Amino acid sequence: MIQQTFTKGKLYCFPFLVLLFLLTNSSVYGQSKEIGGGIASFNYTGDLIRTYDITNQTLGAHFFYVKNYERGWSGKIALAGGMIKGSDKRPIDPMAEVRSAGFKDFITEVSAQMNYDFLDYRSEKALVKFTPYLTVGVGFLLLNRADKNAEYSDVQLMIPFGGGIKYSINPLWSVNFEFSARKLFYDYIDNISEQEVTDKRNSDFQFGNWEDNDWYYFAGLSVSYTFWNINCPIPLAK
Repeated sequence: MIQQTFTKGKLYCFPFLVLLFLLTNSSVYGQSKEIGGGIASFNYTGDLIRTYDITNQTLGAHFFYVKNYERGWSGKIALAGGMIKGSDKRPIDPMAEVRSAGFKDFITEVSAQMNYDFLDYRSEKALVKFTPYLTVGVGFLLLNRADKNAEYSDVQLMIPFGGGIKYSINPLWSVNFEFSARKLFYDYIDNISEQEVTDKRNSDFQFGNWEDNDWYYFAGLSVSYTFWNINCPIPLAK
């Protein structure tokens, strides 16, 4: 499984590094830059919770750096962290009731994303001061768990995708809300998959569904500050 993760890592590291280069290279043209941060909330679906449950939200924080380009495009480097949890407290089937499993762990993620704004909400001629936007990228999840039930890497690939809304308070300050899903390529964020059942009386029963990888979700409310680029005229040669 670690070898599979390494193979996928080589595949997805390339677009991650390309996005990182575009965001950090000062020679790549950008109209403005932003820094920001705020509160975050995480959720999970997998073997313990099959469908999205808003009552399972947990709190965290996130920070980001954005470079804005022309025609509504922008790139973002984001860092987020917080608790994530799930349990069989409300069992979804008789096997879950017998299993009575649960987890609660701290996760950290880093990602590079591209955003697309549908409206030019910062223009002086804009009729509205907000815009919906879409986001997609590549990132990595860090979950350092001591009591592993199987052999897997603490660092896992994830694909963030979703959308949100931005509101411009003034030319310098903005408020953002985002909701996005995290596509994972392993089934152990809940520490449950194809591991052995410790109670031999239940050894003939499947403990988890290893055919369906886990997902987790991010929601964030943030404030950002914009640094505008001022293009000075080139002096005429004498």
